Amino acid sequence: MALHTHALYPSLLLILAVIIHPSYGAKHLNGEALVEEICRHTSSHEYCVGTMIPGPPLNVEGIASTALGWAQIRALEAGTIISSLLKDSASTDRHGRYRVRLQKCWDLNMDAMADLWSASGSFYSKNIKAMVNYLYGASRHTKKCQTLISGRNLTSLAAKNNDIIKLSEICVVSTKFF
Repeated sequence: MALHTHALYPSLLLILAVIIHPSYGAKHLNGEALVEEICRHTSSHEYCVGTMIPGPPLNVEGIASTALGWAQIRALEAGTIISSLLKDSASTDRHGRYRVRLQKCWDLNMDAMADLWSASGSFYSKNIKAMVNYLYGASRHTKKCQTLISGRNLTSLAAKNNDIIKLSEICVVSTKFF
């Protein structure tokens, strides 16, 4: 009887290790299976899969790098939209709160871009904890801008901001599989 119990003990430990640390198996995935596993842990599975599958390399570092790069591009695009809206509001009668909100959104976008560039530097220097903190900062700034423009019929800016938030999340989630 004691021999039988000792034979089950290593198997039980292995099962517990997999249950306690579920990302263990994902570290050995690659390609679309890895993307699927990462995206399963994000708030928008469809967006994540649709964004990440077309662009190799499909290893975990490639996914993080791609998501971060695309977040930086979306932040630049959002800045361009805000700049254009600020110029338009200066040449029309749209002053007051609208312009103040846009200016605050511009400042927040600049903060988000700075955080994304800092996240990139941290990624390449392998300081993942700092990278994640910068990504959370970029997402937080972008969400504040979203709040400022809500109800203003600024769909293209809102779409860019949503992309920044989702891409930052994909990047953060992917770091859990490093």
